[in-house]
Amino acid sequence: MIFLVLTGFAVIGIYWTFFKPLPDYSETIETRQLEDPVDIHWDSYGVPYIYADNERDLYFAVGYIHAQERLWQMTLSQISAQGRFAEFFGEDLVELDKYQRTLGFWETAGRIESETDPRLTGLLQSYADGVNEYVRQNRRNLPLQFTLLDVEPIEWTVRHSLAMTRLMAWDQNIHWWSELTFAFLEESLPASRLQELFPEYDDRYPTTMDDSQSRNIAASMLPLIEKEFSRKKILSMEGTQVGSNAWAVHGSRTESGYPILAGDPHMGLSIPGFWFEVHYSVPGHRITGATIPGMPFVVLGNNDHAAWSITNMMADVADFFIETPDNRNPDRYITDATGSEPLSEPFQIRNEVIRVKGSDDQLFRVRETVNGPIVSDLIASDADTTINQTISMSWTGHRVSHETLAVYRMNHAESMQEFEDAVQEFRAPAMNFTYADKENNIAIFSAGAIPIRDFNPLLFRNGSDPEHRWSNMVPYSELPRLVNPDQGYVAHSNNKLHTDSYTHYIGSFWAPPSRIMRVGQLLRTDSLITEEFVQQMQFDAYSEHAREITEDILPMLRGPDSEEFEQVRSYLENWDFNYTPSSTAATIFDLFYLNVAHNTLSDELGDHAYQTLSTLSYLPVRIIHRMIDNNSVFFNNVRTDEAEDRTDIVRQSMRETILQLEERFGNEPYDWRWENVNSLTLKPPLLGEAAANPEAPGTLKLIVQNIFNKGPYSPHGHSMSINKAEYSWDSPFEVFLGPSIRLVVDLSNNSRSFSVLPTGQSGNPLSTHYGDQTDMWLEGRYRSVYKDSTFFQQASYQTMKLLPQSPR
Repeated sequence: MIFLVLTGFAVIGIYWTFFKPLPDYSETIETRQLEDPVDIHWDSYGVPYIYADNERDLYFAVGYIHAQERLWQMTLSQISAQGRFAEFFGEDLVELDKYQRTLGFWETAGRIESETDPRLTGLLQSYADGVNEYVRQNRRNLPLQFTLLDVEPIEWTVRHSLAMTRLMAWDQNIHWWSELTFAFLEESLPASRLQELFPEYDDRYPTTMDDSQSRNIAASMLPLIEKEFSRKKILSMEGTQVGSNAWAVHGSRTESGYPILAGDPHMGLSIPGFWFEVHYSVPGHRITGATIPGMPFVVLGNNDHAAWSITNMMADVADFFIETPDNRNPDRYITDATGSEPLSEPFQIRNEVIRVKGSDDQLFRVRETVNGPIVSDLIASDADTTINQTISMSWTGHRVSHETLAVYRMNHAESMQEFEDAVQEFRAPAMNFTYADKENNIAIFSAGAIPIRDFNPLLFRNGSDPEHRWSNMVPYSELPRLVNPDQGYVAHSNNKLHTDSYTHYIGSFWAPPSRIMRVGQLLRTDSLITEEFVQQMQFDAYSEHAREITEDILPMLRGPDSEEFEQVRSYLENWDFNYTPSSTAATIFDLFYLNVAHNTLSDELGDHAYQTLSTLSYLPVRIIHRMIDNNSVFFNNVRTDEAEDRTDIVRQSMRETILQLEERFGNEPYDWRWENVNSLTLKPPLLGEAAANPEAPGTLKLIVQNIFNKGPYSPHGHSMSINKAEYSWDSPFEVFLGPSIRLVVDLSNNSRSFSVLPTGQSGNPLSTHYGDQTDMWLEGRYRSVYKDSTFFQQASYQTMKLLPQSPR
C-alpha cells in the first residue's frame, strides 16, 4: 500500500491532479442516454436539486452526480462487495478478500438481481449508466485518490447497487460479536459469575412499547471478531455502530400543530461521510433526503406527505452452527443425525480466484452448508490459529430480499398504509422506521427478518439436527409496532423495544438506556415543542448514565481519610452531567469509569478476556453500572490477600484517575477540561489507515494529514448522551462514531427542513464541499434544505444542465 502511494506521488502533475478534477457546477453536458433535459441546481453546500421529466432521466442524473462527487468512495464499495482489495492494493489484503468472499455479499447480490422486479432493475440500470457516463467523460479528470493508488474505476452495474444493501446489512449486524465474547467468557467463569456479567435490561428502564458445549469453540472463533474489526479499521468504519436516535412528536404536542420528526443515525466518522443529500423533482413526485453513494433512492428524508428516519433494531440475526463432516467422505457433511442412519449432503463449493497486484493469483475455496458459509475455514487458514471444529454461520442477509424496492416504495408512499406496506419488504438489516406524516400520524415500524428460535439463541447450534435449523421468520404482523400512542411521541435509541411479555426473541444486547431516558425526559415537557427545541435535543450532551453512577460513588469518596478526593469530589458534586468542552468533571468521571471497570474485571477474567470484553464498550458500561448498584462480589481483587469491596475499588480507581490526569495535564484541574481530552480527526478510508502505520513514510503522513484529514476537533457529547461521541476503550478519547447526519422535519413546513452532515457533500479533498459542514455539525447548527420553489427565492445556486446529445 505505502509503495503504491509513493509511486502515485511520483506521477502527480500539479495542475492535472489538483485542479482539473474539480467539477464545474455551471457546466452544460451532453449525453446520448437522456430522453429529456435535466436541470441540476447546486446550493452553496453542494446539495443538488435535480429536476427531470421522467424517472429514468432522474436516476441517470443521480448516478452521474454521485460519481462526480463520490467516485472513490463508490469504488471502495465495489472492491469491498466483490472482495478485490488484493487485486488493487497488494498481497497484504488477501485475507480481507477471503473474509469478504466468504461472507458472500457479491454472490447474494447476484441472486437478488435475478429475482428483482424488471421495472426496478431498469431504474437501477439508468443509475449505473449515469455513473459510467461520468467516468467515460472524465477518465482524465478522476479524483486524486485514483492517481495516488494507481487504480482505474470499475464499471458500475445493477448488481453493485444491490450489493450495497448487503454491505449495509452486515455493518448493522453486530449482535454476533457479543455472543462470541460471552461464549468465550463462559470458559473462564462459573455459571453464577457469568450470569452477573450478562447485560440485563432492568424493568425500570424505558422500552419503546409499554408493557458449555460451546466454550472451547467460542475461544477458537474469537479471531473472527478480530477480522471484522480489521475490516472496519481499513475502511474507516470503526466503532460498534451501536447508536442512532429517532423520534416523532404528535401535532397535539407541537407549536405548529403538525408532527415534528428528528433522526440522527450514528455511524463511523470518516471523510467523506456516509450520506449524500439530494432533492428530486419529477412530475407528481418530490423528495428530499439522504442517499448512499451507490444507491439512487432516499434512505431517510421526506416527501410531500411524510418524513422518516431509521435506527438499528439491535436484533439477533445470525447464528453459528457446529457442522459434522461425514467421516466416510470429507466432501460431505451430516444434515440429519437424529435417525438410525445419518443423512449427509455434499458441501456446496464456490471456487474463488483472488487476483493479487504484483503477484500470482490465489485460489480460495468457500464451503457452504444448508445453514450458511463455513466461517471456521477463515480461521483455519491462519498459520498461528488452530480450530478443530467446522462452524457455519446463518445470517438473514444471505437470503434474497428486496430492500431496494422497499426504499423506492417508501420514497413514493402517499399515506401511512402505503409506507408500512413498503416497510414490510425491508428484511436486512433489521431496522426501526420512525415515521410522521401530514395527517398527524406518528409511528415506529419494526422491519427485518428475525428467526423464530426454539433453542437457546446464544449458544452454538447443532448443524446435524434439523430441529436447530432456521425454518420460519417472525411474521411482520408480530414485530413491534407503535402508532399514535397516548403519550404523544414515539422514540427509539437502540433500546429494548418491548417488555418481557412480548412473544418472540429479538435480541439480548441492547444499547445502554441513558440516551432513551434523556429523550423521554425532554419530550415530556409541558411546553409545546418546536423545531428549535428538537435541534437542541439532538445536540444535548447530558448523560443519565453519568448522573446515576456519580450519585452512587460520591458517598464512597466522603468521610474520614477522604481529603485526597476533596478536589475531584467538588467537581463531581457540582457537575450538571453535561459533556461540554469546558467540563472538568466529565474528564474525571470518564477516566474513573475506565479505571473502575479494569480494576473490577481484569483480575478474574484475565487480561486477554477483559480486553476482548472492553473492545465492545457498550457491554462493560452496562455490566459495571449494575455491579456498582449491587455491590458485586467481582469487586474483590483475587490477586490480593485482602477482601476488597465496592468502596475499596472505587477509591483505588479514583486515586489512579487523579494520578493519571496530573501526569498528563499537570496539577491544575482547569487543564483537565473535556476539550483537552476528547478528540476527533476525520480520516479517509484506506489512506487514513496507511498513513497511521508507524512505518509509513513521512511524505505520506504529510500529504494525508494536510490534504485528506480534517481535525483534530473536540466534539461535544459522549457515547451515553443524545449527541453521541463514542471512543473505543482500546483508544480512550479518540472519537470515531457519532451522528452521521442530523435531520429535523416539521410537517407543517412545506418549504424546507433542516439537516447537517459531519463533513460535506464532496469526496474530493480540494473541493470547498469536502468538509464545509463540519464546524456547523460540531456547534449544533443546521442548514436549510428546501422542498419546493422557495429554493429559487431564498438560496444561492449554480445550475448544471444535462442535455440529450443532438444527432450529428
